[in-house]
Amino acid sequence: MNNIWDSTKRGVSRAGAGLRGGGGTVQSDPEFNEQEIRFRNLERRAMRLLQETKGYRTSVADMASAQAALADSLSTFLMDVQRQQDYYGAYCQAASAISHEAQPQFNEIYTRTVMQPMAQYCGYLPEFDRAIKKRKNLADDLEKARRALGKEQGRAPEDPAAIERAEQDVRYAEEAYDSMNRTLIAEIPKLINSRVYVTDPSFEAFVKTQLQFFSDSLQQLGRVAQRLPPQSGPDDDRALDDRINDVMGKIRGLQICSLNA
Repeated sequence: MNNIWDSTKRGVSRAGAGLRGGGGTVQSDPEFNEQEIRFRNLERRAMRLLQETKGYRTSVADMASAQAALADSLSTFLMDVQRQQDYYGAYCQAASAISHEAQPQFNEIYTRTVMQPMAQYCGYLPEFDRAIKKRKNLADDLEKARRALGKEQGRAPEDPAAIERAEQDVRYAEEAYDSMNRTLIAEIPKLINSRVYVTDPSFEAFVKTQLQFFSDSLQQLGRVAQRLPPQSGPDDDRALDDRINDVMGKIRGLQICSLNA
């Protein structure tokens, strides 16, 4: 990890190429263009990943809430049944524990160990975006300074003092542009490579946090399963289907259900 910055060093000897080209136009820098493309790709993918991490947290919360709402509706649906099976109550307790204990714990750890590091990383992207825009403004300033110098050099008779001032403006503009150009070429790769050192620990936390949440949920639902009738084998599903079909057949046999037949 200590070698991250060393491993990303690249030559920047061409950073100022084209600054002194003719025609008063700052020529394109292929090395910067390559790094800007890489940055834009990183920017798009990073924001997509951040959006998905938020979406996953929301999905887990929605699932726990939906389970609790289903349990509540089930309890209401059967509230006047005199000999209600005890596993219904056990399920309501399990759903409540998942919604009010397991999910909030997941939410806190997931937000701190997964979402926040990614959000912090993405928070630096606008800084680079502003620097790229500043480079563009500095390039425009340099072009303006060169055009002003060209006008002074084209005047007849020439004004040596005015030409000297214009040349000084060009030098200042060149230095500012060159400094920003070199900095971006050197630091965009560092930003890109550093993403690994953000995602590695966050992904580890992501897996462990999921495992803990689903383990807690499984423990709660396991208590419900212990109250269900024992299963005897692969014929259980067929037996359940037969029981449901038998009940549906009795309902169909009611006189009201045959009025519109």
